[in-house]
Amino acid sequence: MCPCGSGRKFKRCHLNMPDLDLGPKIEPPRPIPPHILAKFEKHRIHEETRQQMFGQVREPLHIPEFAGHRFVGVRNRLYFSKKWKFFSDFLFEYGLSRFGKDWVDAQVSLPPEQQHPLHKIRREACEYINAQERLPDGGIRAHGTVLVCNNFYYDLFTVDDNGLLNDELLVRLKHRDQFQGAMHELFAQATCLRAGFSIILEDERDRTRRHAEFIAVHKSTGQHVLVEAKSRHRAGVLGQPGVEHPVADIRFHRLINDAVTKDPTSPLAIFVDTNLPPERADRFYVPESTTRLLPSRALASLLDRVRKDYGELDPYNLLVFSNHPQHYVRTNHSHAPSRMAAILSERPRIKIYNKEALVDLLKAANLYRVVPTHFPPDRNSE
Repeated sequence: MCPCGSGRKFKRCHLNMPDLDLGPKIEPPRPIPPHILAKFEKHRIHEETRQQMFGQVREPLHIPEFAGHRFVGVRNRLYFSKKWKFFSDFLFEYGLSRFGKDWVDAQVSLPPEQQHPLHKIRREACEYINAQERLPDGGIRAHGTVLVCNNFYYDLFTVDDNGLLNDELLVRLKHRDQFQGAMHELFAQATCLRAGFSIILEDERDRTRRHAEFIAVHKSTGQHVLVEAKSRHRAGVLGQPGVEHPVADIRFHRLINDAVTKDPTSPLAIFVDTNLPPERADRFYVPESTTRLLPSRALASLLDRVRKDYGELDPYNLLVFSNHPQHYVRTNHSHAPSRMAAILSERPRIKIYNKEALVDLLKAANLYRVVPTHFPPDRNSE
């Protein structure tokens, strides 16, 4: 019998019904034209190369030309100018605008010894830029304070473009004696973003417990890491009161212990700004041996001391020391190399399940001072 319930046999009922007209047949998809595939492949190679150079952050959004202006988008703001030829041109104007005209005017009215360190560094950078003979492409060979500004403004841009430059951090950056610590926190945030992490900011208004700087979540693995940024303040340096000591110490044990006490139950990455003049940085950073990767005696002694405090286990999963000493140099023509030393713990107190996240952080820390010179290519012209 036919399952439709007609009472007739199936062969005399629905089996012999004519085919229903279900509309036009769906054509199989046509192959993608070769010139379109070539564009996709070109974009893939460009993006892969760009991420190797600058990390896993999006390319700056910009319109090369409209009504005689170049436009750049940063989060929910649009900046434009007729004068920007290089991306660094934009960074210098963008960075100044985020601090605001009132802040700049206030700095100009202060005596030099009371001015914000960034204001003095920027002034020296602008004087150097204006005195330079231009290269054939219109650029200059950047040194000293120009690189300091460029690096700082690029970190500022990266964090702002990801919606993380809140009013609290901006206020701290504007404050003369809080600038150093806030700048290092900005560096840690930008590094995590370049490593492919998303960032969850802690609620500092919650006084019921101590907070880490922020929580970083690795997008590709889901691994979360608490991040602490610690900076060694020194008298008479970067806006700190007092007179600069002729021999900077290399003691960082207290900074590490303070970072560890924030949350002893989660994986932890600690970024330490050692803030050493170039000649002292060599003693801490230059390894005893490069063939066996032996750290310097000063660094090895510090790591042993920290490990003894925590039962021969490392209280961190990743420890990154960095030193960017250009503010110690008195001339833009002098070279002050940055230093970095990273320790990926083999015996951490808190286990981590995706070491790939920490490896990406290590790679991103090495990208500091790698700042785009040019604007992205115009896609519409391809």
